[in-house]
Amino acid sequence: MLLAFSSVADWVTHIGHADANFSLVELSILFLLILIETGAIVAGFIPGDALVMTAAGFAGRHHSFTEFVILVIIFAVASAIGDSINYWLGAWIVKQVDKIPWVKKHVNDDLSEKIAENLNPKRWRLFIIMGRFIPYVRTVVPLSAHRLNLPFKTYFQMSAEASALWSLSMVTIGYFFGHLTLPKGVLPAIIVGGFIIAVFTLRSKRFRQAVLRLIMKPSQEKEEK
Repeated sequence: MLLAFSSVADWVTHIGHADANFSLVELSILFLLILIETGAIVAGFIPGDALVMTAAGFAGRHHSFTEFVILVIIFAVASAIGDSINYWLGAWIVKQVDKIPWVKKHVNDDLSEKIAENLNPKRWRLFIIMGRFIPYVRTVVPLSAHRLNLPFKTYFQMSAEASALWSLSMVTIGYFFGHLTLPKGVLPAIIVGGFIIAVFTLRSKRFRQAVLRLIMKPSQEKEEK
């Protein structure tokens, strides 16, 4: 995963060193990376959040508000489309390959089971928004929505809201840092550092329990085994 992050970060850093704004081809590649990261279920090796902030950081360095708006739009649209793909195809794909241990590990099957059994139906919007921001929840949100028969129209509306909020937040953070006068290499280092901290936080059992308590039925708020 770290190797994939390094490769993607190196590519974004390379295109970001150019004085000109992102080209149409580069924007298209960024769109496809987020689409794949969101819609491919087992493509968690693509560091979506860090990729978005890194690209936004270089947009800030270009001092182009137009580029800021474009990045917000393409990342939000890519995320919403990817979640829709997962809603319709994710459950079927997982069912076909759930006997493969590597796949089961990367689609969080145990977490999906727990959420499916205990999800508070009043917390759908919160669940979907959190899933957009929290990687380990992200892959099970569309699968759970499909499994629990949340109407696609309702799911898509909430997913679009979550995707827009996520894209705006990540791009704004990256764009802000891009405007700062930092020594060469500091911006990627900050993002890598934040990524590492996030990984350790997500691996914390206490953090996962706190997240699950927010979306579980009051009578079903059990500690994570």
